Amino acid sequence: MSFDRIVFFQYKKFNENNFNILKKIAKSITDELVVLISQIDNLQKDRIEKELIETGINSFKIEEKGSFDESIRFIKDYNPDLLVLTKEKIDPLEHIFHHTYCEKILEEFKNINIVALQEDKDSFESGLIYVSKDRATTDFLRRSKEFADSLLSNYKFIYSFYEDFYEKRLVKTHTVSEAKEIIAEMFKEHVEQVRTILAKSFGSEQVELLVIKGDPKKEIPYYARKHNYDILIFNRGVEDIDSFIENSETSIGIFLD
Repeated sequence: MSFDRIVFFQYKKFNENNFNILKKIAKSITDELVVLISQIDNLQKDRIEKELIETGINSFKIEEKGSFDESIRFIKDYNPDLLVLTKEKIDPLEHIFHHTYCEKILEEFKNINIVALQEDKDSFESGLIYVSKDRATTDFLRRSKEFADSLLSNYKFIYSFYEDFYEKRLVKTHTVSEAKEIIAEMFKEHVEQVRTILAKSFGSEQVELLVIKGDPKKEIPYYARKHNYDILIFNRGVEDIDSFIENSETSIGIFLD
């Protein structure tokens, strides 16, 4: 479940902010790092090597590829435990016609753990781990906790109860007061189910669970941004994952189930 082999992929521009985070990640959780670069002019490889060594990272190599497709092939062949890249900002109008390289990578690699770093982020201290009542797995939760324990000074698990979703359906067949009573019971049951998932994953170890209300794919990314969390982690099998990615304005971790 460890992250022994990490690839840090940079395309067309080397992000110094994210490189600072990458050094922390590599020093904390990996035995083998590959810095994969493609179509970056005037890259100062000597400086990168020097900074990695000064950070205490000695097992690394720098790979240069001439095209995006070559980089894709390298990642597939190398099959890292974790792929780290930059989550670029893009003008909304331009986004209608073009996908970012990060979006292409997220679409291409659905069998690799991925961390996509917000391009202006240079520190990595706090995080949220989303626990889906129906989709979160023990492997995902343990993997996420291992990552968070190694890298973050403050992190919490989070669950969102989609109250409006149930209420709109219940009021079709029940009075408003009856619907509210049923929903109140559902809320307790769902939170207890999430706590059971956490207990199954971590035994008697205590973990902090935040409980909010609303559509998870909207409210959880919003909560992460509003409260200045550095990273939001969710699992590959989460429902409507594309919306989670699109709505997130923080760095994201997408871990396997």
